[in-house]
Amino acid sequence: MNNMLACTSCGLDKTESIVHRGSYILRCAACGETIVATSFMAMHDLEHECSAFVDPGPGKHPPPETLVARGPLRQIATAISAAASDGTLIRLIPEAKD
Repeated sequence: MNNMLACTSCGLDKTESIVHRGSYILRCAACGETIVATSFMAMHDLEHECSAFVDPGPGKHPPPETLVARGPLRQIATAISAAASDGTLIRLIPEAKD
């Protein structure tokens, strides 16, 4: 990762992907500071495999029982949007490629 995505608050360059209502947000995994945001509509049509969980907070691993959906983002975007529509933060975690 390059320093263009480094957190301006703490300097860490590790990010987490969050969906909040209609926004797709990259936030710092250490302090939770928003680094960049865009519309989830701009991202939802991708084929990237991921798991979507209710967000436990910056740097924390979500427990399995908070799974919202798993699969290609294009196929699970509706479930993610529905879960995030009430303000619930949804963490997107990329699936490891075989």
